[in-house]
Amino acid sequence: MAKKNFSFTDIVKTDDDKNKRINVINLTPEELIENKKNNYELSDIEQLADSIEQLGLLQPLLVKKVSSDKYEIVAGHRRFNAIKKLISENRINNNYEILSKIIDEDENKTITGLKLHETNMQTRSLLKLPEEEKLAIIEDYMNLLKQAKEQGIKLNGKPIKGKTRDIIAERFNIGARTASRLIAKTKEKEEGVPNGTPPENSSSTINKLNKIIKQVEKLEFDDSEEEIELKEKLISLLK
Repeated sequence: MAKKNFSFTDIVKTDDDKNKRINVINLTPEELIENKKNNYELSDIEQLADSIEQLGLLQPLLVKKVSSDKYEIVAGHRRFNAIKKLISENRINNNYEILSKIIDEDENKTITGLKLHETNMQTRSLLKLPEEEKLAIIEDYMNLLKQAKEQGIKLNGKPIKGKTRDIIAERFNIGARTASRLIAKTKEKEEGVPNGTPPENSSSTINKLNKIIKQVEKLEFDDSEEEIELKEKLISLLK
């Protein structure tokens, strides 16, 4: 078996290399905000909520301080939403405090981004995700790898080396051919973005359009020819 380029353990070790401590504290849901760049679907929340209700929070969230009283979630979005669900349903106290590990607020943003992906990879299969979500994740990961190489970031004392295709195949546990296909589709999507529109916003635009389509499909009409035609035109336009 080929030796892996790097792992989540290696990324965490960068804190140790700089002699930085990771503090563990309890935070309220109001003190936590979700990372807007998290493209991973929040699935199986009910099942996770049941587990937390019965066994408690077994793994702390990984967070980063962004203001005097707010912490951004780096890893643990599903756990956070499961806890919010339990509170909203009065299944746990509304003053429930969430165990969280605080990483250094000066940590390189590229390292933080890689941590987000590494933790999500442990609980999700990329190939089971919707196509738009897969492409958004691959796009973001490719950008982070490029930034890491340009910045000369070292993980476990070693620079990140290897072809992007091979690293993606290894990290997401997919075949090299599948990785190449996803990379090609991501590049096609980027080329299709209008001038002046940041590529990182394309995935969120697609998601918003898909939500609008679902809302239009749920509209109730009187079944007149004019209204049916209008509905078809709206759905066609949004697609």
